[in-house]
Amino acid sequence: MGKELEGKTIPTEPESKETLQVHFEVTVFDLYKHYFQVRLFVETNRNEISFCLPSWTPGSYMIRDYVTHLHKFSACNANTKEPIPWEMEDLHRWKLTNLPPKFEITYIIYAFEDFTVRTNYLETEFGFINPPALFLYPEGNLHLPSTIQFQVAEFFPNVYSSLPRDESNLHLFYAKDFDELYDSPFHLSKKNSVFFTSGNTKHELLVEGDVSFDFISKLANDLQKITETQIQWMMESPNLYYLFVLNLSLPAYGGLEHKASSINYFNPELIHDEEEYKRLLELLSHEYFHLWNIKRIRPIALGPFDYQKPNLTKELWIAEGFTSFYDAYFLYHSGFLSFEEYLNKLQSDIFSLEENEADFWMSLEESSFTAWTKYYKRNGNSHNITVSYYTKGGVLALCMNLFLLRESQEKKTIRHVFHKLNEVFAKDKGRGFTKQEFFDIVKEVTGVDLKLEFNVYLTNPKPIPVDEYLDIIGIRRIQTDLVGEPGFKTKEKNGNLLVQRIHHKTNGNSMDLMLDDEILAINGRRANLSLLQKLEKSLRPGEKFHLILSRSGKIKETMVTASGVYKTKKLVLAEDCPIEKKELREYFLRNIV
Repeated sequence: MGKELEGKTIPTEPESKETLQVHFEVTVFDLYKHYFQVRLFVETNRNEISFCLPSWTPGSYMIRDYVTHLHKFSACNANTKEPIPWEMEDLHRWKLTNLPPKFEITYIIYAFEDFTVRTNYLETEFGFINPPALFLYPEGNLHLPSTIQFQVAEFFPNVYSSLPRDESNLHLFYAKDFDELYDSPFHLSKKNSVFFTSGNTKHELLVEGDVSFDFISKLANDLQKITETQIQWMMESPNLYYLFVLNLSLPAYGGLEHKASSINYFNPELIHDEEEYKRLLELLSHEYFHLWNIKRIRPIALGPFDYQKPNLTKELWIAEGFTSFYDAYFLYHSGFLSFEEYLNKLQSDIFSLEENEADFWMSLEESSFTAWTKYYKRNGNSHNITVSYYTKGGVLALCMNLFLLRESQEKKTIRHVFHKLNEVFAKDKGRGFTKQEFFDIVKEVTGVDLKLEFNVYLTNPKPIPVDEYLDIIGIRRIQTDLVGEPGFKTKEKNGNLLVQRIHHKTNGNSMDLMLDDEILAINGRRANLSLLQKLEKSLRPGEKFHLILSRSGKIKETMVTASGVYKTKKLVLAEDCPIEKKELREYFLRNIV
């Protein structure tokens, strides 16, 4: 049972020397100005407490300073309404002193900064709450349970969340601790959801946006196939309930995983394009696989969390990279991608790593460790020096699986490794694994020392020899028609041609070009997009061409030397390969490794 506080039911703790109970009430302060109001009711016998707002959201590795949007903080005695003394100890922490047994904190949150899966958003059609960006926590007491009451029915009759709710009050939710609260977003909506079952899990799908019921039904059916494939792959489903939220309101792309839900944004203008719809399914497949990989099977640094500073890990190549390999692999095995489409997906990832020299600047472990300051804080040079632990981690997962297929006598692959990781760390030990523990489990399960084979590509800025591993299953690269490319990309602005991106190549010469240089002339002719495109089609490797530029109001001249690229580059099945390679290829395509 719970206690009554200002008419609110809040959970109780076992009797102890100190008591602390918290209850949140969320209302719409101003729909058109995009403000939520939060009232935090507290019952305690402590004399002083500090309350904090998180600085980041797990799964999105960047300090975001959510406190930027918190306003009108105040505190008062819950009974007498007299003000309580408080002061800000730092930018994210409020210290309250001389506390009465019952008090309340009130503050306003602005929810219209960015339309993303990690920020709050409030408009006339829906509201979204990313809990770390909205709810204060009492410092040092993340273990406390809490209740959350929404008073928003006037605007939004439905509040969706994976948290358990009161059967007699569907807008009252319970969180066993703040980690669960921060991992359980809320979507406020006028829309109704649909349900489907996979394994022993009841799935709820809420689609926000102006789409037909036929589309929602099709998506639910397709998701059922994908989730069943993943549940079969893991041979279990850890949840009795899972919530998909798909927002199709505005042009956006992104997803964020949670322990019993995922929040996904996609461009509504693209959903009826067949290829884009498959891209949507890949996004949803990716976030659903995090149900295991990250949320249960995880690097040891990814939990418990310090919500004020980064939780650093060098193993995002497992958490995100492996997920990036399996998202499309599950689509292939669920029947949504043909083999040709799947092969195109693989080659797209593989070839993208070769577009610049980032592989020679950053290792996979550095990419993971510095995600907070480099991957998530991109600039005009990031593509040249920053490796994506998503893309390269996915390619690494492919190569590891192919290597295991050849070297493991019993055809044990990453699938069997994940089963063991789940059993040992997620269930028995209740913690994450270290890098060494990961490789120890791989060796125990498969008999293969993956660390000996692949560690160099984790610790050093070194390209993976992907072709060697693809050859294990008789897949080869075809490269023909070596042509020249200028080494930069442009954009048009007000009829002017501006340098938008510069590609640094390991075998190319540096060029005197800067971002936002305006290209005035190419080889003595007035520059325009059509002229540049003609040049690109005729360029040969090593060919030089002359540019006249405008930079910071000054006219400059420069010569650029074209680098070499293959016009035709693709992966193909080798039919003349040995029978053992064909058998491994057939195994890879017919069985989910």
